[in-house]
Amino acid sequence: MDGEVEGNGHTEWPIYELSDSTYPSVPISSVDYEDSFEGTGIPLVIDNGSYQCRAGWANETRPRVAFDSIVSKYKDRRTNTSTHAVGNEIYQDKTALTNAKSPFDANIVCEFERMEYILDYVFLKLGISTDSVEHPIVMTEAVCNPRYNRGLMSELLFEAYSVPKVTYGIDALFSFHANGHSLDDGGIAISCGHNMTHVIPILHGRGVLEQTKRISYGGTQATDYMLRLLQLKYPTFPTKVTPNQAQQIVHNYTYTPEDYFAELDSFKNRDKFPAADRILQVPFTAPVVEEKTEEELAKAAARREEQARKMRETAAKSRLEKLVQRETEFEAFTELKAMKATEKKSDWLTRLKNQGFKDEADLDEVLKQTEEFIKKARRKELGSDEMEEKGEPSFPLVDIPDDQLSEADRKEKRKQKLLKAGHEARLRAKKAKEEEKARQLEANRLEEEYRLAHPEQWADEMHAKRKLVIEKIKDRRKKAQQLSDRRSHASQQRMRSLASLASDTPSSKRRKKGIEAEDTFGADDQDWMVYREISKEEDEEEEDEDLAILNEIEANLLRNDPTFKPEDVFEAEESPENSLLHLFAHGVYPPHDSADIAQSYQLHVNVERIRVPEVLFQPSIIGLDQAGIIETISDVMKRFEGDARRSLTKTIFLTGGFSQIPNLDNRLIRSLHSILPAGTRVNLQRAQDPLLDAWRGAAMWSNSIVQNNSSVTKVFITRQDYEEYGSEYLKAHGYGNMTY
Repeated sequence: MDGEVEGNGHTEWPIYELSDSTYPSVPISSVDYEDSFEGTGIPLVIDNGSYQCRAGWANETRPRVAFDSIVSKYKDRRTNTSTHAVGNEIYQDKTALTNAKSPFDANIVCEFERMEYILDYVFLKLGISTDSVEHPIVMTEAVCNPRYNRGLMSELLFEAYSVPKVTYGIDALFSFHANGHSLDDGGIAISCGHNMTHVIPILHGRGVLEQTKRISYGGTQATDYMLRLLQLKYPTFPTKVTPNQAQQIVHNYTYTPEDYFAELDSFKNRDKFPAADRILQVPFTAPVVEEKTEEELAKAAARREEQARKMRETAAKSRLEKLVQRETEFEAFTELKAMKATEKKSDWLTRLKNQGFKDEADLDEVLKQTEEFIKKARRKELGSDEMEEKGEPSFPLVDIPDDQLSEADRKEKRKQKLLKAGHEARLRAKKAKEEEKARQLEANRLEEEYRLAHPEQWADEMHAKRKLVIEKIKDRRKKAQQLSDRRSHASQQRMRSLASLASDTPSSKRRKKGIEAEDTFGADDQDWMVYREISKEEDEEEEDEDLAILNEIEANLLRNDPTFKPEDVFEAEESPENSLLHLFAHGVYPPHDSADIAQSYQLHVNVERIRVPEVLFQPSIIGLDQAGIIETISDVMKRFEGDARRSLTKTIFLTGGFSQIPNLDNRLIRSLHSILPAGTRVNLQRAQDPLLDAWRGAAMWSNSIVQNNSSVTKVFITRQDYEEYGSEYLKAHGYGNMTY
């Protein structure tokens, strides 16, 4: 498996760095123009793509200049002047990068001021130092490029650069030519570009553009979709994932599965998941942790110990002060109690009320509480927190007749009766508990004997019990979820039943009387709150009981069934950390640790690796109301009959930068078999270099045209043609767009 490493007794998986500074280099200026190209009339080939512009001489095998098709106009803060930058030079200045824009709208050139900057840059880098460009221009353009936009391009080339002649061609057809195919043989060119994907049928030496189909999905849309998926997956990511990083992920980590849904299903398998997961580490700055010496740590520990000692002394002093205060109060209350025997009752009661007591019973209660406090405080002061053993409670007043007791004693008698009843109830409960415990011990003993005698049968029965309880819990939760939605059928049925039960006139009587009163229960939010409260209490009680039974069964299985692991328990299965969402966001490796700063800056790219390319086959994934690429190819083929259709299937050619997604060709072959007659051989070929083959094909074609002088006037628009017929004039040829 890709990237798997064995170490420390367990499998480790690589963590890939995701940088935001991997920008292409700036093209080097040529210095051999005057010696090698000036005055030669060698065609200048420009692959004018919406992603990159590539330019070079037709007699060479590679373009000399390649850069991103962007232009930035901004104010230089150092010189305080307005300036501009083109292509890869923009990435060297943050201000320039902020203001960067493309002259393209989708794959059509619309801003010709920026296009002029790009052409200036091309000619400058090629070393052309003459006042005019004295070379024929071969330029690529989009399929079905509007006449108006092409006219503006011709006007720019003829008026601003005084080129002698120019011709235009479609990049996918030039790439088809560069890979050794002839337009006369026929085929289908699938161009997966930066903004669009085109399916171009090729017959009789030209691209059949009137039957060409387009899917509005390419590299740009894939990058945007990847960025949105990551933002949705990591809403609280500590740093911003940039479009450049999203583009790196699309270029380096996506692939096309042969069966999308089977691949999705395989992601549920935690054993296979790490092989499909890509861990990307976003750059971050770790916080500086100040390390202290042993001497500093010892001093800090001594300071903490000193502070703790002072706090203990303060607490002991406070407890002692409270104890002295309570002892003083207890002596005063005891003296007050003793005065009852020496004073008149009325005087003593007056003195009692003046001291804040309601009656004698209130004084006795305070004396009792104060005495208890003093005893506890003294025990704590002596270092013992153990409670004194309480003897059997006595209730001396219970059996004495009321007429032999004073008013205060009768109150005490009622209190003792309640205490005696509570004490007897506790004794009965204790006895019942002991009997239940003995019964449970006997049941456990019998079950243990059964387990030892029949271990496999016991395990099967326990697993079956566990399964039934889990199904019961899940069914109840599912029902509770349905009932929580007031619009669900189950919820409305229950509300209707409650309304019928709560009604003053039962439904049966209303039917007998012919009354069809409208059921309005649930129309008011207050009714809904009552209903939810009724439902909630009952469900919670039942679920608590079932969970207690389940916990007991699982604890028994953990003790006695070696095949039952802690991760198999219901609580672990229901834990959010074991959910698919947690798996997709945090993966299996490394083990998730929320305190690990490096992990908080990691992206786990798994489902996105196949979801982003799958849009080519299922555009509805992103809400695009278009047919997928297989349906589009099928539609194109159905527009031809007999030999023409057979010619199309001879060669299915895949080109364009977005076609570099791994396994895209195999997926196309597998899917095409489903729309072609049984036994049809599919010859699908991927371009050798999807990025450069369009330029190489245009160079090869222009060389062959120049060598055949009679063909030059048939395909190139000369300055005389431009002046005579206007800027929108076009000479049609097999590799270019048609005139209408």
